[in-house]
Amino acid sequence: MNNTIFVPGTEQSWLGDTFIVDPFIAGASGQPNTRSGYRTRKYFSDVLQCQQGQCFINFPVMRYAEVLLNLAEALYERDGSISDADLDRTINMLRDRVGVTHLSNILVSGNGLDMRAEIRRERTVELAYEGFRFDDLRRWKEAENLLPVDLLGVKFVGTEFETTEPNNVYTAGVDLDVNPDGFVIVDPAGNRNWEDKNYLSPLPLDELQINPNLGQNPGW
Repeated sequence: MNNTIFVPGTEQSWLGDTFIVDPFIAGASGQPNTRSGYRTRKYFSDVLQCQQGQCFINFPVMRYAEVLLNLAEALYERDGSISDADLDRTINMLRDRVGVTHLSNILVSGNGLDMRAEIRRERTVELAYEGFRFDDLRRWKEAENLLPVDLLGVKFVGTEFETTEPNNVYTAGVDLDVNPDGFVIVDPAGNRNWEDKNYLSPLPLDELQINPNLGQNPGW
């Protein structure tokens, strides 16, 4: 989490100055803000030259982390299970980087978890902001369950977001939409409709014209 988003209280260097990050909800004048109250840390560089637009960073086409996650998922989907040895050579190699407890069959069974869900959750966490989520939800055929829900931001009600400047100019339920638990609703479920035709992309019209025997995907 600390390497994915700026947690409130994080020390950040920007253009030679060091300050403590307190993420602000969009609308707070003069502050780097987001609609959700979260700020992305992944891809952020502390190097001054990069912040001044004077450096280049190679874009990863495929990270080794993705290779390990692909292997773990493939092994589970093939066998309906995965050994601790295979977890140690895939997912747990990622966890070892930051000292997170190993994923194991005992951990999953002892806490009433589902191994497939844990492998998928690991992928969601590791590959955040890297453009995989939508395709993963389609591949897992979970889009109709996980997309048409409220997209939530920070917990506003009863937290420092509600009481400290500049966010304290907002009133929950008036200036900000919040759910019954006090979390900011960034995008309501009504805006996040899903149609099953989106599990497949439409075939290009040029290809359909080239081959008249080729039918369009359902719904398109």
